[in-house]
Amino acid sequence: MSPPQVSGTRLPEQQATPPPEIGSAPGWPLVLYFHHVHPDIRHYTALTPGDFDLGLARLGERFRPLEPTAVPSVVAAGGHTEPGCLLTFDDGYADVFEHALPLMEQRGWRSVVFVSVDLVGQVEQHPVRGPLRHMTWAQLAELTRRGHVVASHATTHVPLNTLADDAAVQAEIDRAQEVLAERLPGAPDWLAYPFGELPSGGPRLPSLCFGSVKAPARPWHTAPHEIRRTYLPAGETQRWDRCLSEWRKAWESGVSR
Repeated sequence: MSPPQVSGTRLPEQQATPPPEIGSAPGWPLVLYFHHVHPDIRHYTALTPGDFDLGLARLGERFRPLEPTAVPSVVAAGGHTEPGCLLTFDDGYADVFEHALPLMEQRGWRSVVFVSVDLVGQVEQHPVRGPLRHMTWAQLAELTRRGHVVASHATTHVPLNTLADDAAVQAEIDRAQEVLAERLPGAPDWLAYPFGELPSGGPRLPSLCFGSVKAPARPWHTAPHEIRRTYLPAGETQRWDRCLSEWRKAWESGVSR
């Protein structure tokens, strides 16, 4: 997924996007998404290692890390009895392995990494961010060995709503799941939509599908194919307290009912 770039002025597509202060449905875990943890990359879901570590510390004051393997039990229970937070990364960039992984593990967090299988081990020539390395299969296997989860971001990282028909969408979804099952046995049948764009038509979707900040905040068991995710605004640490307060308030409003 490649959301809009951060610049000195807010872009029109950013203005139309719901604010990150809107978290999850009442009583459901907060889900955050990132793309990079890197000292030099600028993007609205890219944090420096120092800010990422600060973000984990601040999150830990109000939320408990939600183990990715606990997600199915949360769905089955119809919510979460603790204020939990699930960390997710889109695209599987190598800087997540290099910079985010040690920081998460020092603070007791595990994550879900969504990868487009055709990009694994490749160097992407991004038009704005320049050359971007994607994790290798060996690195992804190491992630799973250390308690993280690797899941699908489809096959080629194209917006699913731009494909010609249901058959093309189904091929994008199915091939990614087949490759993951072969290379990383036990990978869950979860999908994060590339660019946060839902497919048109009626393809067979995985059991859980994760959207972006554009998705409405709904209970996972009633909207399993568009789970809302939000983010810690990059370069705006002064805004984090409000985000954290609103996210915690949303969870508490469901528990108190």
